[in-house]
Amino acid sequence: MMVGQRVKELRNAANMTQQELADGIISRTYLSLIEKNTVHPSTNVLKKLSEKLNCTLDDFTTTASGRNLSLLDIKKEIKWAENNVKTNDFSKLDEFINKDYQTLDSITEYERGATYWVRASYYFNKEDFNSARQQIDKAIEIVEGIKEVNLYLRCLILLSRIEYENYHTNEAIQQLTKANNVTIYENVSNTLRVSILYYLGEFYRQMGESYVSINFNRDALLLNKKLNIHHRGMDIENSLFKAFYGIRNYAEAEKHIKRAIQYAEIDEDPMDRTGLKTNLGILHIKTKQYEEAYEILKEAMDILNEYQLNVPFKSTVELRYGQVLAIRGDIEAAKKLVEKNLEIENEGIQGFGYELMGDILMLEGHMEKAVDYYKKSIETKDEQLYKARLYPKIADLFRKIGKIDKSLEYYEKSVQFYDELVTDMI
Repeated sequence: MMVGQRVKELRNAANMTQQELADGIISRTYLSLIEKNTVHPSTNVLKKLSEKLNCTLDDFTTTASGRNLSLLDIKKEIKWAENNVKTNDFSKLDEFINKDYQTLDSITEYERGATYWVRASYYFNKEDFNSARQQIDKAIEIVEGIKEVNLYLRCLILLSRIEYENYHTNEAIQQLTKANNVTIYENVSNTLRVSILYYLGEFYRQMGESYVSINFNRDALLLNKKLNIHHRGMDIENSLFKAFYGIRNYAEAEKHIKRAIQYAEIDEDPMDRTGLKTNLGILHIKTKQYEEAYEILKEAMDILNEYQLNVPFKSTVELRYGQVLAIRGDIEAAKKLVEKNLEIENEGIQGFGYELMGDILMLEGHMEKAVDYYKKSIETKDEQLYKARLYPKIADLFRKIGKIDKSLEYYEKSVQFYDELVTDMI
């Protein structure tokens, strides 16, 4: 292949005009003659052109099929991988990860930082959080020094998510706060800031700071409205639902969970639809709208069965459906669902499952058996708030069956746990 033709190919691949490539090296007219193979450039000119095109001299004289991957191809592949991660597509990244492009001296520092970010995202998606942490630390070290704001923000967001997955919620919030401060200082208003606000809201909610969570999530919604987009719309609405549910503002909670479901219906994601409809069902049970709870939980069960979903929260869906069946009087069907899920070795599932079986036995009038299941529930799910809720149920049952001493014992335990949970303040 002639040199001029390769110069033109590489220029087009770099999306540069003749004037942009020639500027500071040769005239545009002379470059045009080179590309037409009318003149043959000197090695010095070719060297300067290669620097601008981010390629080697060899790339001007060899075809794509007869050469190793050129620097330009490597750069294009790094950008391709970066875009794949941005769109959450990790299906084709295995080969890219094995190429170790981050070790090349010929790529820019931005590309090196981006490659580490891609690798960290890849490992995070694989739930290899230790490897993800190693890669993101290297990415941040590079990106901090070159002032690439958007890439820096992406790195901080990922680091916060890694910290959260490692149960370091405070550290996760610290990284997001740093990222949020950068967006304010640099006047960044884009989808990255929406993500930062959402994660701040969600992580604060996980810490029990519902009002703080609501403020951050509302800011995320306002920014979406300003940008005329719906970035993370479903996640933000679901987080707001949980925060309002936490402060017992059930009217606001219902408004937001219904909006979240609308997003899931548009995306047609059966897993999201199942989870969100289950949340709405739980809310209806809480507000004693049992018929509405039955209808929405039946929809969730239908989706589970239609798509044969084997998701982590499948047992939660089935137990909640069993709960509403029991309330409606279909005791046998409820028992079958509960017994099926009690066979699963999962503390969170078994804790609620034992409690639900206790509720069913109480509805049947088997008070002492119900107490036994409530006690099993407490033993399985060792959480103070859970105990503080179940102890009064046990105390009430003992009172109904005439065991006053036992009733008083569990009322006292309930008070004791509440005392431990509430801090005296001035």
